[in-house]
Amino acid sequence: MINWLTIVAHGFWIAGLALILAALSYHTWLAGQTGRSLRGELAGEPFQRLALAGVLLVGIGLSGASRDVWQQVLAGAVAVGAVIGLVWRWRVA
Repeated sequence: MINWLTIVAHGFWIAGLALILAALSYHTWLAGQTGRSLRGELAGEPFQRLALAGVLLVGIGLSGASRDVWQQVLAGAVAVGAVIGLVWRWRVA
C-alpha cells in the first residue's frame, strides 16, 4: 500500500532543495551579469528570503518523513527557525 502522506512529505523537502538550488543558480548568474560580487548578491534580501523559504520546506518535509521522534524534533526546530528568519527578514525590509 502506498503511503501518500510520506510521498507528500518527501515532495516538500525535494521542492525546498530545488528552490534553494534555483535561487543559488539564479543569483550566481545575476552576480556575473551585473558585475557584483557573489558574496554581495547572496547577502541580499531576495536570496535570503528564497533560501529561508527553501529551508522551511525542507524542515517541513523532513519532519513529516521522519520516523523517530528526535528527527522530527530537529526538523521541526529547523522549520521554526526558518519561520523566525522569514518573519524577521520581512519585518526588517
